[in-house]
Amino acid sequence: MSLLNLPENIPLDATVCTKKPTDHRLVKQIIEKDNCQWFISMVRDPRDIVVSRHDKHPNVYWANFWQWRDWLNNTNAYKRHPRLIEVSYEKLAQSPDVMQQQLAERLPFLRRTHRFSDYHKYAVPSRQSLAAMGGLRPVNNASVGNWRKHLARIAGQLQIHGSITQELIDLGFEQDDAWLKLLDGVEPNTRPGRWPEFMATERFQRFKKRQDAQLRKYLQRRGL
Repeated sequence: MSLLNLPENIPLDATVCTKKPTDHRLVKQIIEKDNCQWFISMVRDPRDIVVSRHDKHPNVYWANFWQWRDWLNNTNAYKRHPRLIEVSYEKLAQSPDVMQQQLAERLPFLRRTHRFSDYHKYAVPSRQSLAAMGGLRPVNNASVGNWRKHLARIAGQLQIHGSITQELIDLGFEQDDAWLKLLDGVEPNTRPGRWPEFMATERFQRFKKRQDAQLRKYLQRRGL
């Protein structure tokens, strides 16, 4: 559920956590106006992002480099903002309780009820979420570096979207372009994934118009 679609009967002083991937497009408009709003931005190796799959569509790659760059462009300018917290997917998967402590230090108004490492023991996801995740399981780092098993997909994404090496270096995932040697001789897989490789201008304008209307309503309700 998007931040902009919360039920109106939720008290304005309630602490609510939402998750909607495309809400990264709200960072600029909201973080500068609403001092009560915090953003947690998940930073993950984009190569692992584009080879991830959804249990509802196990034979289709889910995301693409255009979607990842869209997130990067919308959050990069605010990565040092005090109310935007970058969370490393890799560190969260490797050491969930350490990451929980770091979040607790940044968000002192929250109270811990369970450890992140015990997530699978207490979480009660919706039926839709369970279907997407393939059931509850302990936090683990099994998917970190999974892109190396899908080199054709990576080669195909680079062919469509261009180089990402500089971004990988800036984000700390690579030191140079030596990783590209893994793709030597690999036939690119450019088959369509779950989402279009680019958002058509007309569709994006419709989306933005709808989001802008919802944003005005949100800010009005917040008295901003």
